[in-house]
Amino acid sequence: MVDKRYIVIRVAYEPNSVYGRSLGWIAPELKDAGLTLIEEHADECGASRTWAGVVDGATSQRFADAWHLPDEFHEPAAANLAEDGHIARVRRTFDGMNWEVDGESPIVYVSVEIGVIRNRLQLEHARRTSRAGVHGVS
Repeated sequence: MVDKRYIVIRVAYEPNSVYGRSLGWIAPELKDAGLTLIEEHADECGASRTWAGVVDGATSQRFADAWHLPDEFHEPAAANLAEDGHIARVRRTFDGMNWEVDGESPIVYVSVEIGVIRNRLQLEHARRTSRAGVHGVS
């Protein structure tokens, strides 16, 4: 069984986009997983949103399978595992073509970061990071 994972999804939108801004639209597999919107920006160049949170192993596996993520997202190499309570993680970025509807996409790119949570200290660190609205994981 896959351990709990800490997931961060960053989405950059085209300027003036009016649809595709919900997590359920971008990643339906994570719609009800409890991720929190921790960061949101909007300006004349575009907008971005970041969601983060801890998900159970089954949800993480469904997400990785649906997004055709490589094996390293299922089980990152032991060399990447942190010993100091920080979360080992892997990242991948997708361009907006994955979300095209009728030849257009509101999304410039989506960056996915998945962290392996091995112990209670890492789990508490991930939860504090999500609640504090800190983007990224160190």
